[in-house]
Amino acid sequence: MYLPHVDYDAVVFDCDGVLIDSERLAVAILRDDLTEFGLRLSEEEVHHRFTGWLTAQIAVTVAAETGMAIPPDWVRRHNALVREAVANGVEPIDGVIKVLDALDANGIGWGVASQSDPSYLERGLGRVGIWQRAPGRVASAQTVARPKPAPDVYLKAMELVGATPDRTIVVEDSPTGVRAGVAAGARVIGFSADRAPGDLISAGALDTVPAMTALLVALGLNPVAVA
Repeated sequence: MYLPHVDYDAVVFDCDGVLIDSERLAVAILRDDLTEFGLRLSEEEVHHRFTGWLTAQIAVTVAAETGMAIPPDWVRRHNALVREAVANGVEPIDGVIKVLDALDANGIGWGVASQSDPSYLERGLGRVGIWQRAPGRVASAQTVARPKPAPDVYLKAMELVGATPDRTIVVEDSPTGVRAGVAAGARVIGFSADRAPGDLISAGALDTVPAMTALLVALGLNPVAVA
């Protein structure tokens, strides 16, 4: 895929699994937490089923499938474990800083639209230096009416960036997120490093890229030369 610069004014990224390598941490924690309800899933199964979901949505699904009551504090406890793991050990997705550098160098606006809560985003993105580069351009689904796959958080991020949906590219790694970007009226590129490309295409992505180097090409950008 090649999207000439003239075709878009802004790029909005999902956070987990697109900007920061947090999903491997979150998936491992969720796999362990689900054993409390008799669900013994592999990390691959957890990733395929629940990536892009709110923890509260996962809790409702687990309760329906198992017939077990979910403890009232389970969502809070799970999120606290994930938040601590991300704050202490997350790294940026390989190559994503070069993408952000290229966008900045070309005067192209960018922002973030995530299911995660604002404090998590500040800690996770702050650890890798991305939060500091996007003041006022990070939207959380916790602060809008409806989470993904509804378009609300992407529409909010576009508002913060100052772009219209028809001039925005969304980068997503989950079918839920892809559907949200499409519903918002943006064109969506699926990031398929840890996801079958067909899952993202079926959800509405125009195309997929397996790595950030390929995203640079898809966006028609060149890496910024290091002095």
